[in-house]
Amino acid sequence: MKNYLEITQWLNKTPLTLVVLLIFCVFFLLSLQGFDVCDEGWYLSFYQQIFDNPESVEYNFAFWLTGVVGGVWYKIFPNGGIVSFRVLALIVNLVTLIISYKVLRQFIKKNIALLSLTMIFFINDFALLAFYYNHFSSLLAVIVVWLLISGLKKDNWILIILAGFVTAANVFARLPNILLFSFVLVFPAQYIMDNGSKNFKKCINNILYYSLGAVLGFFIVYLVLLAFNHLDVFKNAVLGIIDKGGEQDSNHNIFRLLKVYKTQYGGILLTSLKIAMIFAVYTLFNGYTKNKIVLKFVLQALIFLAFSYLVYSQNISIMYAFGFFGTLATIFTRAINVNTRLLALLSLLFMVLLPFGSDGGIHNAGYVSLWFSLPFFFWYILNINDLKITLNSFKSSSIISINHNIIKRIIIVFVLAFFMTKFYKMSNTSYFDGGSRFNKKYTIYNTLANIYTTQERATIINDLLEELDGFVTEGDYLLAYDKIPMINYLTKTKPYMGISWVWVYDSYTFERKLKEAENEIEALPIVVLQKFETIGGFSEPVKDYMDETKEETYNYKRGRVKAMNAFLKRNNYSIVWSNDYFDILKPNSN
Repeated sequence: MKNYLEITQWLNKTPLTLVVLLIFCVFFLLSLQGFDVCDEGWYLSFYQQIFDNPESVEYNFAFWLTGVVGGVWYKIFPNGGIVSFRVLALIVNLVTLIISYKVLRQFIKKNIALLSLTMIFFINDFALLAFYYNHFSSLLAVIVVWLLISGLKKDNWILIILAGFVTAANVFARLPNILLFSFVLVFPAQYIMDNGSKNFKKCINNILYYSLGAVLGFFIVYLVLLAFNHLDVFKNAVLGIIDKGGEQDSNHNIFRLLKVYKTQYGGILLTSLKIAMIFAVYTLFNGYTKNKIVLKFVLQALIFLAFSYLVYSQNISIMYAFGFFGTLATIFTRAINVNTRLLALLSLLFMVLLPFGSDGGIHNAGYVSLWFSLPFFFWYILNINDLKITLNSFKSSSIISINHNIIKRIIIVFVLAFFMTKFYKMSNTSYFDGGSRFNKKYTIYNTLANIYTTQERATIINDLLEELDGFVTEGDYLLAYDKIPMINYLTKTKPYMGISWVWVYDSYTFERKLKEAENEIEALPIVVLQKFETIGGFSEPVKDYMDETKEETYNYKRGRVKAMNAFLKRNNYSIVWSNDYFDILKPNSN
């Protein structure tokens, strides 16, 4: 009995430990299933080659610091395969959760912080991708927020210098993270929120300390780039990204990225209105359910279904709507202490700016941008007491009264709907590998592909790898066209065009990089050419995959196909093996 009480007391004192252990167990098991040949192959081939053949993964140097971390992990666990990098992602995200919790518990209730942070792990239906730049960028951004808030609370200039240093380092984890220097706004915001009671000179000094840290960060990274002999490759990558941002058919064209943001924020606004409607409907009809258990159950069931539908169909938009409400409400509520409002401001900047630069916007990077803003929503709304809203019409006015208990009840229903919907979705999909996890029990015959997938997918990849083994060996160049970068990783071959996922290039850059490779690399590569779509899932074979006359789509760019066909023709490539899904081609001169 005594031991039981001791264990119970320990559990009550260490909720964070329990949450971390639970998340680790759940997501480790989920990491054992699902095979993606696109994004994960792109990251993993980068880590595989960054130290030994950096020129072969030049494009990925836009995420150089992430690559260094991944490259070191690969050196430590060279045969760890896909699972090892999913475990690394899990570790990085758990460290992010722990630091976020340590910051948040100073301002909001611990149980609210833990619940919110746990929900962030479940936002994506496919669990976690292998470690990549969004994970690392988010961790570094959380560290910056931690240092800034601690520095301001303690009036510690060393912490503010460190915050500038880490912000600069984060630019090299992912180039668009340069926007996170907007965190500097926290210093004038502190001066304004304190109504000028803080010395203006102190505000200027803090900006200078932060800037000094940034300069030191850039300088140290420059020295490390020199030490690794990576500087020239990094410069070429940056210039390539700048060119890519101006190309018409680039997925990262600056105007296209802005359009994506505009569309997504319109969706967030629409979702916000739907959420407000759910709150209003529940409040209006709740009064009719007093002492009527059946009606109360029916009303809650309807609200549960409404929230489940929103979570199922508008997942990230809900969380962003919550994040905006929580941070903005906190910032503009003067009764809340200044440090809490400053943290809310940093949280708002975090969630808005971190996803920018991703072609999928918040759908790609939103889930790692909510570590502080989502907890603010639950904290703020659960601290609202009775709320009265007056609706005026031409002849009369009416009052809608929302008391604390109603808000609490709606939030409980939402949380239940969220986790139950996520349980269903996560059991029926993994990233770009849809279908029930019960069907993902087949292996790919490669030590690096140490996961389980469907029988169809395993067969398609195994057939290719078995034949490809006779044409390439480790360290050879391989041109995997055009959405199958995982093939480079599994065969330990060098990408031919400075990138393993050649689809990422716009048409102009693709042709230019292809010709550069022809001029700079003496031997022509073996080519693996896919004949089906792999983004989102494996499609049926596409007979006209390399047709040059089709209408352009997100997946298909006519100029890219023309450039590839011209390369194969001028170098006299011929098919040496073929099935419905792939061709292996070899130049006749080899």
